[in-house]
Amino acid sequence: MLVPMKTFVLLLCLGFSTALECTGDEISCTNGERCVPYRYLCDGDSDCGDGSDEEAGLCLAWKNTDCEKGQALCRANGASECISIENYCHRTQPACQGTLDRRICSILGDRKLVPIDTIRLPPVNTPGDAYNKSVDLGSELRSKLNDTLSHPNCPRFYTEVGGQCLSLFYVGSSSWGEARAFCKHIGGDLLSIRNVNHYIDLVNHLVENQITSDFWLGGRYEQDDLSWVWLDGNPMPLGTPFWSLRRHDICNQRNVTVVGTTKLREANHGECYHYTQAPENPPKGFCAAITYDKHYYMSDEDCLTDRSPLCVTSV
Repeated sequence: MLVPMKTFVLLLCLGFSTALECTGDEISCTNGERCVPYRYLCDGDSDCGDGSDEEAGLCLAWKNTDCEKGQALCRANGASECISIENYCHRTQPACQGTLDRRICSILGDRKLVPIDTIRLPPVNTPGDAYNKSVDLGSELRSKLNDTLSHPNCPRFYTEVGGQCLSLFYVGSSSWGEARAFCKHIGGDLLSIRNVNHYIDLVNHLVENQITSDFWLGGRYEQDDLSWVWLDGNPMPLGTPFWSLRRHDICNQRNVTVVGTTKLREANHGECYHYTQAPENPPKGFCAAITYDKHYYMSDEDCLTDRSPLCVTSV
């Protein structure tokens, strides 16, 4: 049956009249009958008629304890400030970090009031969160550049540590050979530790700047004469305080139910009461490194594992 033109136009107009579009700082009520400004939300007066602008869960989040009603505490780039909830939800570079209920942002994004308990958000670890985390890591790197890759007394890509110009490229990792190639490309070579003071200065620098990476050193195992040498052929120190502790494997499992100290000694034949600071014998790997999990003591490592370059250059 054909619909008369007037009837068609009337139905079309009715269809458009029911499509409520809120603009500016307005949001649609749950019933879709009207729009209310954000400032009317949770003001104690039901402006929507259906009570959706005074919904208990919504108001608990909207009236947060950090800032005034309608604002949220935004933490970004090391600073904190109270800004409007709308701006909080839309800021992306970098995004705000705070305690605001993320379901509020979902409601504002849809521009329609709904009971907050009906909203189901995706897991926190979203691509957007990964982006924000990467931006934070970039900010962290910039704050550490003077302690890792820059210093007025050193060439480009180097910083001063204990009177030496070192490059601590902790954001990169590669095999030992690739790490050495990188050092040569920036005018240096993998670090050879010449004395205890230089070693102590290096470890203190890593700890003070909270650098938790593992680094390749310029030391290797020479298979021809079965010895550890630096890049220039000089022998590496093989004892305290440079190398990590070595214990027998049985010591890692000595927490067994044995009554009395005497029986514990008998159980492991006393081996767990002796240790040495030296490379493994035979070596586990033919390249020297300092690693975070070994408290930056030297250790023999597989040359193909990924670690960061630790370069040195002359001033």
